[in-house]
Formats: sequence, C-alpha cells, structure tokens
Amino acid sequence: MKKNSFELGFVHLEDLIFHEACDFKRVRRLASQIERDGHLKNPALVTVVPAGGEPDQSSPEAGRKLMVLDGVNRISALKLLGFPDVLVQKVELMDKNVELTSWDHLIFKIDREDLISKIKALDLDISPCDHGRKREVLSDQRTVCCLLFRDGSGFAVAQKESLVEDRVRNLYRVIALYNASCEIFHPGWDEGLISPFDNFENATVINSLQVFAKEQVVELASKGVLFPFGVTRFVVLQRILGLEISCSVLKDDAPLEEKNLFLRELLTYRIRSKKAKFYQESVFLFNE
Repeated sequence: MKKNSFELGFVHLEDLIFHEACDFKRVRRLASQIERDGHLKNPALVTVVPAGGEPDQSSPEAGRKLMVLDGVNRISALKLLGFPDVLVQKVELMDKNVELTSWDHLIFKIDREDLISKIKALDLDISPCDHGRKREVLSDQRTVCCLLFRDGSGFAVAQKESLVEDRVRNLYRVIALYNASCEIFHPGWDEGLISPFDNFENATVINSLQVFAKEQVVELASKGVLFPFGVTRFVVLQRILGLEISCSVLKDDAPLEEKNLFLRELLTYRIRSKKAKFYQESVFLFNE
C-alpha cells in the first residue's frame, strides 16, 4: 500500500538499523505481551538510509538499510522471540509531513538538591533557566537539557563545546542519574494545553530535551552512535495505527512477497468492511 509519503509492508528484521537504544525492561514486557496477545499492534516507523549516511531523497536501492524511527522496543521484542519479519510503515525522512521533535521526561519523587549535586559532579555547566526561557536556552547547541521544577524555577545543563556526539553522550550521563531509580513519564502533548504538574501531584521536575536535526540523527546512526531511549520523537502526519498482525504471520518463514500479498488483501478487506478511518485532526487517546 502506497499513498503520498508512506508505504506499508513486511521487511526482514535483519535489514533494520536503530538510531536509539532500546529499553530492556520494556522489551521483555513487550515480548511477554506479544506472546500472550498473539498479535503485534501498530507498524514500526522506518525510513530508507543509503550507505553514505545521508537522508534518502529517492527510491530504495539494493544495499541500503531501513533506519527505525519509532518502534525499537517492539522490534527488539520480536528479535527476542526469534521472529524473522515485522510490519513497517516506510516514510521519506525529509518529507515535510515527517517532523522530528523530542520527548520531555516528567520525573517523579526525586530530591532536588541531590539531583543538582549529581549534575555538578558531571563537570557540566549549570545556569538558571525558568520555564519562560526554555525555548531560547534549548536553541543553543551547547545545551544538553533544561530541568524545570514545579515552582517555576529551573536550570540549564550545558557542555563546553557544541559537538553533537558529546551532547548525546552527556544526555546518557544526565538521564542515568534518574532513569533507574525514579518513575518517568513521557508527556505526549503540548505543555501549553495540559500541564503535567497539574495532573501529577508527585511529579518533581520536567527534563526538557533539545531537538536534534534529522541529518544529525542519520549521521550518528551511520556511525553506530545511538541516542538514549525516549529522546527523539518522530511525528508523522499520516501515521498508521491500530493494525493488528497475527504472530503466526510474523513468524512464518514465507517469502516477503507472499506476506505483502496477504497484507494487501487484509487492507482491502478492512477498507471494504468500513473498518479503516483517516483522522485529519490531532487527537488525544485515553486508552493507551
């Protein structure tokens, strides 16, 4: 199935490369859930990356890889289960309908002074930054992140130089300070619409992360430099969701041509039975 900037189809797991690390705890939970449910829901999101490490502007060619934009944990779970293939939605990375943003980290029950002390020990620069200056501060290429507290105060964390690989490395170091010991939530909405602090009483601080360029993500992936999980967020205007594929299809060793023929028949059936809908609106989902 192909329409505008995307196409849908089965691909071999071995043809995929990651741009971010997986979350091993989530991978194990997903593997158990997939086995229990007997199906995989929602295609992974991928883009074609040529050998040179630049975003693809043309049709796929032999020898190129598919870089996973979203779905690294689902794909890792399928690998853990020994499945050979996965259903993906393929997009053109440089298309205007594909936007790269970042996830914020809403952190619960963390001691403020202890967090500040640990960040200072990383030999990174710290400067005051309230909520109103967040966008301005994050536009500086030296900024690693901004930590904003419930009372409106906060501070920016910056490195000495503006090297992008150093920023990724320092993100790992900052996130490691709370990732294992604290509950984290990734708000998927504009804070101007709904404030996480108003809805989560135990939330202590929001870690707002800088938005990287698409070209930077591809370049780092080509070098084998992975972002921490939960940093990059790819937003696609025509994202396909809610398409369940049986595990029996995924783990079958049939050729991809046969699986994609099955997919076309499945999509045709879903459309003709009025089970497919396209929503142009931005929506909130309350059953995730």
